[in-house]
Amino acid sequence: MSLPQELMRAIEITRKHNKWRRFECINLIASENVMSPLAEAAYFTDMMHRYAEGKPRKRYYQGNIYTDEIELLVMELMSELLKVRFVEPRAISGTIANAAVFKNLAGPGDKALIAPVQAGAHVSHTKFGTLGALGIEHIELPFDLDTWNIDVDRAVKLIREVEPKFVTLGASVYLFPHPTKEISDAAHEVNARVVHDVAHVLGLIAGEAWPNPIHEGADVATSSTHKTFPGPQGGLIFLDDEKLYKRISKTIFPWFVSNHHLHRLPALAVT
Repeated sequence: MSLPQELMRAIEITRKHNKWRRFECINLIASENVMSPLAEAAYFTDMMHRYAEGKPRKRYYQGNIYTDEIELLVMELMSELLKVRFVEPRAISGTIANAAVFKNLAGPGDKALIAPVQAGAHVSHTKFGTLGALGIEHIELPFDLDTWNIDVDRAVKLIREVEPKFVTLGASVYLFPHPTKEISDAAHEVNARVVHDVAHVLGLIAGEAWPNPIHEGADVATSSTHKTFPGPQGGLIFLDDEKLYKRISKTIFPWFVSNHHLHRLPALAVT
């Protein structure tokens, strides 16, 4: 019996891609990584077919005994690794993590300060992405081209003038840690929160080669789990503030995520 041509074509395209990208390329895309063989084995499980909504032990679906256990384990491991009190692993991407946080900190017409787009700010930080979709106005922080970093003195002055709801640090492209402590001190003077997107440096933070923004005064950090941290594709939120954690956690489901792609969790725990 011959197989349908479309099926054979789909298999052949996939085979060619795997051979090309895994064995014939030097992959230099900063938003990509490769999981370990053990993490890949943990990724391809029955959990990819299952659904869970809500928090562990408080699901809206049955059959989640072990998915609850693995999610709680991920939260425990990431909390220990990052030395923070609270971890929310249900965001299915870094952008979704940002959306849940931004939604909790500001509303339509409010202002947020961000790292300049030209200096590597992620599109979700801007009016062209998640901020714009939420109706939040973005204003760019001053940037020093000589030091290739946020201009602290001018940024502090701008924060005091604008009094934004929050300030977002972190970028898709940056060479040096952003001045989290100085920006956080100024933001807190005007009751603004500080969000630090660490998607591209999470692995460096885990390895203590890059400062953890929560330890430097940021209120909340967002990330993906598949860049310098070589886990499965997904999102992460971590912080020490219990009240803010509970608000964000209630926002993840049902506003931004229904099922949160459970097969990510064993691979994330292994990584």
